[in-house]
Amino acid sequence: MRVLIAEDEAISRRLLQRHLEKFGLEVIPAGDGKEAWEIFQREREGIQMVIIDWMMPGMDGIELCRRIRGTETPHYVYLRPPITSI
Repeated sequence: MRVLIAEDEAISRRLLQRHLEKFGLEVIPAGDGKEAWEIFQREREGIQMVIIDWMMPGMDGIELCRRIRGTETPHYVYLRPPITSI
C-alpha cells in the first residue's frame, strides 16, 4: 500500500514515515499541503491513503481533503489525520 503523508513538521513526518515503513507500507512524504497536492495529482492511481496534518503552510489539510475528494480516482482513497500516539 502506498501512503502519502502531508506533515509540515519534519520530525513528526519522519517518525510517522519510519513507523509505517516497519509495517511494509510505501510512504511518500510531503512537507506541506501544496506539495502533497502536487504529488497526489501525479501519482493518484498508486496512492491508497493520505495522512493529513490540518494546519500547514501553503495549503491547509481541509483544502487538501476537498481537492482529493473532488478528484476522480480508480479506487477509494482513505484520508485521516495524523496518528498522534506513536
